[in-house]
Amino acid sequence: MQPEMQEFLDNARAFEQRMRDGEASLRQAVVTGRSADGTVAVLASGLGELKTVRVEPGVFEHRDPDRLAAAIAEAVRAAAANARGLAEQRMGPVEINLY
Repeated sequence: MQPEMQEFLDNARAFEQRMRDGEASLRQAVVTGRSADGTVAVLASGLGELKTVRVEPGVFEHRDPDRLAAAIAEAVRAAAANARGLAEQRMGPVEINLY
């Protein structure tokens, strides 16, 4: 094999390993997103896998489902943005969607 081709393959393998290591690191990482009013917190992995949603008990006293829905959506978007930021920091530009 030509030296240039071997170097290319070695670099590709090293890149692939860095991506696998980065993915494993993001899978273990936990990011948080919060609603602006602080009533909802969402925990997700660095890969964007939704882990849990926490709602302040006082929210249920107001019985405002629209406000609660908006707070949950806001917290999910914040967690997705935090996961995306962490992934970009560790691996370069990526797209993260919570699922």
